[in-house]
Amino acid sequence: MLDSIDELRLFTAVFEEGSIRAASERLGMTAAGGSKRLLSLEDRVGRRLFNRTTRKLSPTTDGQKLYQHAQSILASVQEAERGLFDETEISGRLRITASATFVLGYLSGVVSSYLSCYPKVVVDLDPTDRLVDLVAEGIDLAIRHGVMADSTLIAQKISPSRRLMCATPAYWEKHGMPLSPKELSMHDGLIIGKENRWTLARDGVEKTVKIRSRFESGLGEVVRQMALDGHGIALLADWHVGDDLRSGKLVEAFADWTVEPSSGIYAVYPSRENIAPTVRSFIAHLKEWIATHPIEIESGRF
Repeated sequence: MLDSIDELRLFTAVFEEGSIRAASERLGMTAAGGSKRLLSLEDRVGRRLFNRTTRKLSPTTDGQKLYQHAQSILASVQEAERGLFDETEISGRLRITASATFVLGYLSGVVSSYLSCYPKVVVDLDPTDRLVDLVAEGIDLAIRHGVMADSTLIAQKISPSRRLMCATPAYWEKHGMPLSPKELSMHDGLIIGKENRWTLARDGVEKTVKIRSRFESGLGEVVRQMALDGHGIALLADWHVGDDLRSGKLVEAFADWTVEPSSGIYAVYPSRENIAPTVRSFIAHLKEWIATHPIEIESGRF
């Protein structure tokens, strides 16, 4: 029988992430702890909820049925929790930092919606591409995208995200779209920071290629503009170029490959203890926003 909301949250996260490790990171627990809880849930319900192989985890028919019910149950729990207090009474100053590119490309809409829902909260948003010391600078919350480095800070995964290689149709027509990763070395690369080695993975095989730099910048939006102007191939986040892909201004290469290491959107804060209501409410609001404004774009969708 089901007797733990936390286990349902874990099950739902595993279903959505397709990975026990990724789900555990999202919920702030170890992979071993997440695996143990999931096995405990399966033992209690007397059903296998996921098929497991050495490389893949997929829901069973019973798992798919439970997921439909779990969504409804968790939505009801969330509604009940909200009813315990008046959200509009949350007040104070919330200092947030995020990259300028992510603020312009996605986060500003979230902040605007949050301000409407929480009229007594003052938001101080610092859009910067430098790595901010949260403790030293008194920042309550960082929203970071990409690959999370090891840190003493708490990083809660909010959403998966995908990086992809893209260029304009005119560039592909002139230079030809590469058919294998090694052909990337013959193309002009538009580099963010100093990331001039790109790794692609497929069927358990990884290929790393050193990219010939045509342009470099620490600001992703500038790299995107260089790509739109036809100067080469850029490695950019799906949320950043979603509109460009939909309109056909940019075209993805290697849609059947995965760029490694995997990336995501993270809420980062100094400690698990005594998290301010403003921080909790913003993270919850961000999750709700992402549910209706998805970040991740499926590979080869366009």
